[in-house]
Amino acid sequence: MPSIEVLEEELEEPLLEVKIPRIIAKDRSDPFQGLSDEEFLERYRLPKDTTRDLIEEVRPRAHVDKMGRGCGIPLNLKMLVTLRYLATGNFLLTIADCIDIAKSSACRAVGEVVQLIAYLAPDYIQFPPPEAAHHLAEKFHDVGGMPGVIGCVDGTHIPIQSPGGENAEDYRCRKGFFSLNVQGICDSDMKFTNIVASWPGSVHDDTIFENSHVCNILEQGNYNGFYLLGDSEYQCRENLLTPIPEPKNEKERNYNASHAKTRNCVERAFSILKRRFACLSIPLRTKLTNSKRIVMACVVLHNIAVSRKVELLDDEVLPQENIELIRGEEIIEEVGVTQGRDSVVQRWF
Repeated sequence: MPSIEVLEEELEEPLLEVKIPRIIAKDRSDPFQGLSDEEFLERYRLPKDTTRDLIEEVRPRAHVDKMGRGCGIPLNLKMLVTLRYLATGNFLLTIADCIDIAKSSACRAVGEVVQLIAYLAPDYIQFPPPEAAHHLAEKFHDVGGMPGVIGCVDGTHIPIQSPGGENAEDYRCRKGFFSLNVQGICDSDMKFTNIVASWPGSVHDDTIFENSHVCNILEQGNYNGFYLLGDSEYQCRENLLTPIPEPKNEKERNYNASHAKTRNCVERAFSILKRRFACLSIPLRTKLTNSKRIVMACVVLHNIAVSRKVELLDDEVLPQENIELIRGEEIIEEVGVTQGRDSVVQRWF
C-alpha cells in the first residue's frame, strides 16, 4: 500500500489538459442565424444580404407597431413575415403561428411592409429614357434578331377575391374569376421596366396600354425608330408591333418567328414572377388596395432579384394552368395602322 508521502507527490504533478470543442448553438428564433443561406433563400426568395439591405432601405419610412405593454415588432421580423407570405401565399394565421405572433400583428406587418416596398417602385421599375434606347435595342437584337426593340409588353391576370360593391363584376375576367389585369413591360433580362396593376380583370389589354403613361410618352416622338413588341391582343401601332395574323411570304414568316422569339421575354418574366412569389397565383385574400400594392411589391422584389442574379429555385414549380397568361379577344386590325410594321418587314426581313 503506497505511503501518504507518495500520494502527495503524485497529486502535485500537473494534470493533462483536455480541450473540449466549443459548440455554439444557433438561435433558431432568428432565421438569419438559424437557417443556412440555401434554406433562407428557399423560404424567403431573397438571400440574407439582400434582405438586410432591403430592410435598411425601407427603414426611414417604417414605424414600430406597439403591442401590449409597449413591446415593438422589429422591422426585420415584419420583413420576414411579409416575404414568407409573398413567397407562399399561405394564410396569415399559419405564418403568424410559425413565428409566434398574433394573426392581427402579422396582418398589420404585411400591410405596412408591402406598402414600404411599393414605395421603392420608382427606383426599381424604370422605363428606359431615349438615350438608353440603342443599348436596349442591341440586347433585344441578340435575342431574336428583331431590330429597334426597347421592350416587350403583355398582360396577365392576378386572381383576387371579390372586391364587393356595385362594381365587383368589373373584376371578373372572361375566364370567370375575379382578377386584376396587370400589364407589364420588360427588357431582355426579364426585368420589368413598367407595371400597371390598377385595372379590373374585365378590361382588355389594348385598353390598358392605350391609357398608359408609356403609350403617351411613345406617341410624343422621343423614341422614333424604336418600339415595343406585343401579341395579337394589341392594336398594331407606330411604336408597338404585333404579329402578322396570316403571313403570306417568307419575309412575313421570318418576321413572325423573330417577333415570337423576342417577345417570349415578357412571358417568361411573368412566369418567373409567379413562381418566385406564389401569392400571385392564388386568389389574394386582401383588400383591393392592398392587393394592388402586393403586385407592385412583388415586381420590385423580382427586379431586385434579377439585378442581383438571385437564382430561381425549381423545387416548387407551379402547375401550368396557374402560370399561363390569359388571353382576351383578338383585335381586328384596322387599315392603315400596320404601315410601320410593313416597313420593318420589308427592310429587315
